[in-house]
Amino acid sequence: MRIQKKKNIVKLATVIVITIIVMTIFSIPLISIIAPLGDILFPGSGLWNVPGEVPEQETVYFPGLDNAVRVYRDEWGIPHIYASTEQDLSFALGYVHAQDRLFQMDLARRNVRGKLSEVVGDLALEEDKYNLAMGMEYWAEKTLEELIIMQEAGQNNYYDLINSYSDGVNYYIKTHQGEYPIEYAILGFKPTKWTPLDTLCLDKYMAKMLTWEYDDLYRLKTVEALGIANYSEFMADATYGQIPICPNYGSFNDSSELIYDGGPLQISSNILHTISTFLTNIEEIPSEKALLELQEKNTIGSNNWVVDGVKSSTGKPILCNDMHLAWNMPGIWYEAHLVAEDTGLNVYGFTLAGANVVIVGHNEYVAWGFTNTGYDVMDWYYYEETDDNHYIYNGVETPYTTRTYAINVKGQGSQTFTVKDTVNGPVLNDFLNDAVPDSLDSQKIVLAPKWTANNITYEFMACYGYNYAKNRTEFDQASRYFHCPAQNHVYGDIYGTIAMRPTGLVPIRDDSLTPTGYLGNGTLPYNGSNGEGEWIGYVPFEELPHTENSSQHYLVSANQIVVGPEYKKYALQNSYNSGYRGRRINELLNNSADGTVGIERMKEIQLDTISTPARALIPYLIEAIETLPSSQKTTITMDVLTQLKNWNYDMDKDLAAPTIYRKWLDFYGDYTFDDELQAVDAPVSPPLNVLEKLTRDEPTSKWFDDINTPEIENRTHIIIKALDSTISSLLDFYGTNEVITWRWGEMHQLLFPHLLPGFDSFSKGPYEGDGEAHTVNPSAVSIRDGIGYARGGSSERFIVDFSDLQNCWSVIPSGQRAISNSKHYSDQLEELFLQGKYHQQYFYDTTEDYPENHIESQISFVDKEDPEFIIILTTSLIVGFTVGIAIVIVGYYKRDVIRSKFREFKEKRGGVKN
Repeated sequence: MRIQKKKNIVKLATVIVITIIVMTIFSIPLISIIAPLGDILFPGSGLWNVPGEVPEQETVYFPGLDNAVRVYRDEWGIPHIYASTEQDLSFALGYVHAQDRLFQMDLARRNVRGKLSEVVGDLALEEDKYNLAMGMEYWAEKTLEELIIMQEAGQNNYYDLINSYSDGVNYYIKTHQGEYPIEYAILGFKPTKWTPLDTLCLDKYMAKMLTWEYDDLYRLKTVEALGIANYSEFMADATYGQIPICPNYGSFNDSSELIYDGGPLQISSNILHTISTFLTNIEEIPSEKALLELQEKNTIGSNNWVVDGVKSSTGKPILCNDMHLAWNMPGIWYEAHLVAEDTGLNVYGFTLAGANVVIVGHNEYVAWGFTNTGYDVMDWYYYEETDDNHYIYNGVETPYTTRTYAINVKGQGSQTFTVKDTVNGPVLNDFLNDAVPDSLDSQKIVLAPKWTANNITYEFMACYGYNYAKNRTEFDQASRYFHCPAQNHVYGDIYGTIAMRPTGLVPIRDDSLTPTGYLGNGTLPYNGSNGEGEWIGYVPFEELPHTENSSQHYLVSANQIVVGPEYKKYALQNSYNSGYRGRRINELLNNSADGTVGIERMKEIQLDTISTPARALIPYLIEAIETLPSSQKTTITMDVLTQLKNWNYDMDKDLAAPTIYRKWLDFYGDYTFDDELQAVDAPVSPPLNVLEKLTRDEPTSKWFDDINTPEIENRTHIIIKALDSTISSLLDFYGTNEVITWRWGEMHQLLFPHLLPGFDSFSKGPYEGDGEAHTVNPSAVSIRDGIGYARGGSSERFIVDFSDLQNCWSVIPSGQRAISNSKHYSDQLEELFLQGKYHQQYFYDTTEDYPENHIESQISFVDKEDPEFIIILTTSLIVGFTVGIAIVIVGYYKRDVIRSKFREFKEKRGGVKN
């Protein structure tokens, strides 16, 4: 054991040295934040105290537990926690979260609370300011205050539970000083006390990841540049091919069914300049730049679906979920199995390290999973500012309210920062570089968002309700607390019910003051100084779309449009995914005969990499090649044709056809739209299904014409132009005209980076990968400049079989333990996820039933003041003392015999020396 630990330390030391060298070469500013090398490498400090694996047997003594708690970790390091009470369960979960994911928890709370600068210096100062200005910590504090009031009124005990959870985290921190993850040693700081506020900040952290956006601002620039008619054409066509999540509100045919009317926009150059400058500036903030990149690649999404007992091969529902988020080491989700005897809780699923509930998963009665709804839950407003303390709201000069923060900056002391709030939200552009040029109106414009997460919300409390729900009614009741991020809740239960409910707060806007012809319903930023776009309420929970026990015997959500054209009362979405994943899953389930869908079929669907857009578009490319004049049918062109005609549209990393398709698609989209968009500096391109509609239905569309040439181009011209560029580009990249060697995996690779930039030695990958952005198993890349690295996709996969809850399966794309020298750092990624495999969930409700051969390690939590423990401890001490005295007495009376035996032993070993 010691030898292995020494090997791990040497290995880790090598990694650290490489990390620091990389930082030195490529990220010189980061050197200022690294602790002295001796503090990291010298024996007795730094890496020498970094934990590796958890102990095989561990006893934790903590006064105040209601009873003993037992934790079994299985062969994947997943904890199965058995407690007598909820409080004890929360404490134990906090402890194991900290044991496995402490640095990740610390980084997430610091991100929300503006405390990154404390540990990395002024590199994070603008990010800290921006995150504090957003209001996430402020509204988490307000939520905490409300939870305390609810607790005191006897309405629920959730505040007590997050207190117990915090106690568990803090007890680990207290009892393992100097044994923290290596990142602490490298950056030279220590974890501070965890609080219930930190837990609630993680809720806002997830809300930002899934719903914070700048779409209204980019959309305004696009509408202003292109004109409302062109923009409306794009948006009307965006329903093309969409299969609504809730099938009971009608369906879309292949013609446009949504009408967007509008006239010329009357937007001043000053406002447009302010918005443009703001959008440029936010890309300098690392977290915002990363979020924009993920949104651009459609990385943030998800799949979920459920089949009923008619469609399944088991006679009971089977439910599947895979949430698509950024990949990191460690991954965002932490698997856990939680049992509390006093309340009858027995739930398995995915938790956030830092929170005390299962976010998605199943208990003995129900299962649920999430995908992003794409509800429009955020609006941007612009205001005229009269002076530093006032702005115009609804025609009246109005004072700002303010929030002041002191940000501690490593090596520089404290910096005070004040946020100005309008009636609708915080001003976010006034502390960035937004100076107005002299050539523009001197009136200063400020930008402020209104966001449903900037409110008192109870998403973790909703999940707490899901953990306990025994039927659809109880689950729906808990759903009323789920406000932001709005999510499509897929549901199944042991009684055979299946359901889909897109849940969350959706604002109702008052557009009565919006100018005639100006797009309403939060599509574009509102003029707050004129009082436009006030929120006058939220769509009632009962009137949100929902579906139960569909006649098609399955339900699917994959971020496509939520409802069909028959849902007319409220506006829900202004944009949505192009719908290809949803189309493919619907196809696969619809084509599966009743009574045939089992666990293995569900795995196949989750891992499917057939490209629906390729299947829609490639036949037009094949047709265009085949109709070329003989003089243009070069050898390489015909080799390309052969690859495409023999392709089944699987984005297989070992094939050349996916490479050709994907490179051609980029050029095809660019050559269709970029001449018009770039001519007017429009930032937003149409979704892919708009290009599909034009290709299928409008071969002479004006969009195919290149406005920079005197000729009138059509679909075929652009298809062949894109093909020529594709062949030229791929010849340059691969360096060979052997088309069959243009493997997709050389260009499309999967990367799982460490949470912090510069820590590349702790990252995993790149690995060659199958798939693309629009496959059910997604991995979006940009290959415009060569190799593309997918940095997001399925962040977990799980499958629940209600005919046998021991036949449930899951996987995460990392490991449970965020300790790089642990075998559980990347075991699920490398042994399962990348191989298309899953592990079984061990769902046993008692320690007696849990199979011993699946126990890798265990923890016993014991109350020091427990009378039973005191009796056991006292007995052990008495027995130990008695045995010790007996050994001394026997040794004294047998001393001559012992000496004689000792001399005989020494003589046999070579004699005795006096």
